[in-house]
Amino acid sequence: MKFKIGDKVKYLDEIGEGIVKKIYGDLVIVEDSLGFEIPMKETKLILVKSANNVDEITENKLENTENTKSKNTNIRSDKSTKQFKDGIYLTINPQNPNIPIASPHAVYLVNFTSMDIYFEIHKINIGNIENKHGILEKYTAINIGNLKIEDMPNEIDYVLQSIIISQDKVFLPFLHQFSIKKNMLLKEDNYSENPFFNEKSIPVLLRLESELIEYKLTKKEKIDSEINIKKYKERIVNEASIIEKYLKTPNLAEVDLHLEKLVDNPQNISPDMALNVQLSYFKQCLESAIEKGIDKVVFIHGVGAGVLKSEMYKILKNYPDLYYGDAPIRQYGIGATEVYIKPIKI
Repeated sequence: MKFKIGDKVKYLDEIGEGIVKKIYGDLVIVEDSLGFEIPMKETKLILVKSANNVDEITENKLENTENTKSKNTNIRSDKSTKQFKDGIYLTINPQNPNIPIASPHAVYLVNFTSMDIYFEIHKINIGNIENKHGILEKYTAINIGNLKIEDMPNEIDYVLQSIIISQDKVFLPFLHQFSIKKNMLLKEDNYSENPFFNEKSIPVLLRLESELIEYKLTKKEKIDSEINIKKYKERIVNEASIIEKYLKTPNLAEVDLHLEKLVDNPQNISPDMALNVQLSYFKQCLESAIEKGIDKVVFIHGVGAGVLKSEMYKILKNYPDLYYGDAPIRQYGIGATEVYIKPIKI
């Protein structure tokens, strides 16, 4: 059945109804009673009442033209920035800007300030914490994750910790908690032009540069601060090199993820916290191996209830260029996963 803009429809497989607002081929955008625009397949809708004020079927054809503009991580552009003051932002970018509310989305952390920052961002799920960290240079952005509207919960919580890196000033670190709500992605009015990217996206201000608190140091505190900054830089270098201590050969690393290998007094750690520690360490080692260009890493996780392995595989699905599977039983027994960082040589 072909629908028209203005038709009143109800959902075939669930409770609810609304008005047809847009049509993209067999994809129909329905506005519900709360004002949210919901993308639905034409076959999943039933006509309740035909629109009286629309005589012809209106169909917006999507052009299959490839957008040749690349999203440069350098975010300074020629667009007007008057309404966007310097600060730290989050942007939610639809991969298909023509139909943003029916598109997968990329999430970016944007440093729209005149200073570099060291950041740690934590995505908090039930029983699991995913984190990403690094240096974000001034006026640049970094992808911190991807979202699919149909798969995401109603709300995802994040915690951002940041340290401002400045040559002549010292700023207090700051922590900011925020959420991405599913409803945000379902309102086309939320997508707007901004100075960060070429296409419309949802920009969210996290902290203005003018709100950053400068700390006036005494001479002793300044010396201590310089030492701390040096330690932070050493920590970043160490984390990037973490895989090196597990190298068996220049092209093979073996990482034991058993909790007693990672922490002292593992008996004092709850199961949920233990899983978070293991997954965090797994991801650090994986990122380090990718950075160092190692051919293969074997992660020894044991058998147990299979929860750790299952969560590891969920993380590995975000790396489409990697090949992974069970490690050879004869060599590692049951309970190990091998990950090929570089293509397998045939």
